[in-house]
Amino acid sequence: MEPIRVLHNIVLMDTGGIETLVMNLYRHIDREQLLFDFLVHRPQEGFYEPEIKSYGGKIFRTQPFNPLKTAGFKRECMEVFENHPEYKVLHAHQELNLWPLEYAHKAGIPTRIAHSHNAKTVVNLKYFFFRYEKLFIKKHCTDMFMCSTPAGEWSFGKKAVADGKVRFIKNGIETDRFKFDEKTRREVREELGVGDKTVIGHVGRFMQQKNHTFLLEIFSVIHKKNPNTVLALCGEGRLEDEIRQKAKELNIDDSVIFLGVRKDTNRVYQAYDMFLFPSLWEGLPLTGIEAQTAGLPVLMSDVITPETIVTDNVTTFSLANTAEQWADKALDILSSYKRTDCQSQVVKAGFDIQETADWLQNFYIERTLQARKAEK
Repeated sequence: MEPIRVLHNIVLMDTGGIETLVMNLYRHIDREQLLFDFLVHRPQEGFYEPEIKSYGGKIFRTQPFNPLKTAGFKRECMEVFENHPEYKVLHAHQELNLWPLEYAHKAGIPTRIAHSHNAKTVVNLKYFFFRYEKLFIKKHCTDMFMCSTPAGEWSFGKKAVADGKVRFIKNGIETDRFKFDEKTRREVREELGVGDKTVIGHVGRFMQQKNHTFLLEIFSVIHKKNPNTVLALCGEGRLEDEIRQKAKELNIDDSVIFLGVRKDTNRVYQAYDMFLFPSLWEGLPLTGIEAQTAGLPVLMSDVITPETIVTDNVTTFSLANTAEQWADKALDILSSYKRTDCQSQVVKAGFDIQETADWLQNFYIERTLQARKAEK
């Protein structure tokens, strides 16, 4: 019997948190029963596409979405939906999901999931279309998912969350891969050439919400107070050149390591001594869960949902505090922190990927079988 196929709508299968979550799920479903295909909206190949294809997944491409000129985008989406009646589930993952969900509704796809992964967005032209989307998205989706309460409230409203109409889907990770390992720590630190230095680390795209500029300012103060420190930044993004220039302006560029995109972030965490996380907003960040699983002390902004805190090694701090106050807090934490294995705490909190994958697999299969039965 052929596996059931689920279609995921996502801009590009690159290395962001949402895409990584979806790939984590793909690796942990039973692919003899279920396969993921992807509707993407960029011409270039995404980081994860070779892996998707190795599992038997398909990639469909449309032109980029332009809310001011939707005709071509609609036509290309409708061609996919109408030419592939095997899809009974569309799982839409990013902002501006309204239009693909509306087209899927029109095409008769019976299960249409709107999944909120963020608790805010950049205030630009897209922001105003997102506000418009919030007014109508419930009309076109059959199910609403959220990665955290703030994310659900941001996309669907406080009442929908309070009434239990939005399902909390935990951003699970492969906890076995991220648990603390002293041998791996020594190996990666040698690869990075950091010696006995204290490594302040971060993993995330170079984009506004990650607040890299402030992160560098914090580290600049840390480095002045403790020169035996380095900052390691894992990721890439459109603001990377700007952040590199900022490091030079602060005269810390010799102590900042740009690691780029890594397939082995589970190993990179082992080399860190602290995870510094001053984001301006988040949904529920995978990186926060990964860092805790690796046994790292996490110093994060208090705008990040408390649902991210699943171990005892997280400290929240206000973005109203100065870089010097953040630096003092970080150094204070480091002075007394003893690294331990935190995997069991993360698993107990329900953030192991297998638990999330099992639930979603059952959901997808049940909805697909219901739809096929209704068609008979």
